[in-house]
Amino acid sequence: MLPRLSAFSKDTGRDDSCFLQARHAAWQALQKDQESSVYKSLNEVCSENLPNTEDFSHDLTSDALNAGAVMCEIMEFMLDNRVDHLASILTLVADSVDGYEDSLSTSVLLPPFDEQRIAAYPLMQQELRREEEDIKFLAGLPDQFDDRAISTLRARASSQPPLLPLPR
Repeated sequence: MLPRLSAFSKDTGRDDSCFLQARHAAWQALQKDQESSVYKSLNEVCSENLPNTEDFSHDLTSDALNAGAVMCEIMEFMLDNRVDHLASILTLVADSVDGYEDSLSTSVLLPPFDEQRIAAYPLMQQELRREEEDIKFLAGLPDQFDDRAISTLRARASSQPPLLPLPR
C-alpha cells in the first residue's frame, strides 16, 4: 500500500518520510528492541500527517489515508502488542481493494461497503492467497529471528508486487 501513498505524496507535494521511517522502525524492531518512545513518536507524527479526504481530490487520497493508517496501526501494535491492530489493518486493505474495484466500475451508483462482495473480488482473492502463503512462510521461520531470517523475510517482502497497481 505504501507505493500508492508515495505516489500520492509525490503528486501532491506532501512529505511521506514519517511513514517510511515507521516502516524502517518496524523492520528494525525485528532485529532489536527499541524504546517505546520511538513508536509513540512515529505514531503521533504519522497520525498528524494522514491526508484528509476533505482536503484533496486526488485519485489516491483514500489509498494514501489507508496506507498511512496502516503504519499508525503497526506503530500502535509495536507499543501494546494488541492483535486488534492487525484486524484493523486487514479492514484498511479491504477498503483500499473496494475503492480500487469501484474506480474500475462504470456505474454511477457505487454499492456500500460489503465484506462478502469485496471477498469475491479477484484482487481480494489474490491478497487472501498471498496472506495464506505469508503465514505458511512465517511458520517456517525460527521463533527467534536472526539476521538470516530477517534477510530472508525482507527479500520476500521486497520481491512481492504491490497489491494495487499504480495509476499511469
